[in-house]
Amino acid sequence: MNVSRVTEADSPLIAAILNAITQEQYGESDLTEADVVTWFAHNELEVLLAEEDGQVVGYGDRWREEARDRSWLDVRARAGRGDAGTTLLTELERRSAPDVDRGALSMGYVSSVDETMRDVFEAAGYESIRASYRMSIALDTPSPPEWPAGIAVGTFRPEDEALVHAAHQESFRDHWEHKNETIEEWRKWMIGSPQFDPSLWFVAREGEEVAGISLCTVHSSGNVEHGFCRVLAVRRPWRRRGLALALLRHSFVEMQRRGMKRASLGVDAENLTGAVALYERAGMHVERRSDCYSKEL
Repeated sequence: MNVSRVTEADSPLIAAILNAITQEQYGESDLTEADVVTWFAHNELEVLLAEEDGQVVGYGDRWREEARDRSWLDVRARAGRGDAGTTLLTELERRSAPDVDRGALSMGYVSSVDETMRDVFEAAGYESIRASYRMSIALDTPSPPEWPAGIAVGTFRPEDEALVHAAHQESFRDHWEHKNETIEEWRKWMIGSPQFDPSLWFVAREGEEVAGISLCTVHSSGNVEHGFCRVLAVRRPWRRRGLALALLRHSFVEMQRRGMKRASLGVDAENLTGAVALYERAGMHVERRSDCYSKEL
């Protein structure tokens, strides 16, 4: 088996292996080649592929961060190819070692239906510590929003960039493992996304203040009938007034108006702001679960 570091030029191979794995697990693809290309705008990313007999059988990446207390890894392999998963995990740990301090945490998510990678992580001494969900809703007859008094909603304008970035970072400050992104990094992920559509970014204001945001796109699979809420955030002074639910419902109504049949989002299962319960009230249900695994390096 050959493991090698790959570049932007290998984006077709990366998209193909990742979509092959989600097709095995969920019967659908998750991303486009254009999405993968944007990853390489981030110099901190290192991507490896495992190949055997001319076939890609596994994928792995790591982020080189300034913080030396942890290393985030993403390792996936075709069903039954635990050997590829083990090889990639071992190599990524080796490459991470110079960038972290002794006792730093190595962390990565594994789909709850991925028996192959769960066995690989557990055999390597990792323990499951937390979970995240992808929640979904069919956009049959979405409920209209009920806006709190004094709130007006509009779509994103270029001059809103700094305010929306600041609202995003402020609102997620209490979220597990959140690290503030500079506006330059944020712009690469959010506005640089192939799915970026400012008419699907909703900004709620009270007067001149940004109170909350719902930043939505077509799903990264490219399926135009699948909408995705990348960020739903309400700043502290406007919480517990129904604004998050109103923004979510507003997003669903607009998605359905555009012909989308389904909407989804990701959420930390132990979110401190009660997001899971909020999404359930909006009619969403858990369709995927991923478990975070961790061990000391």
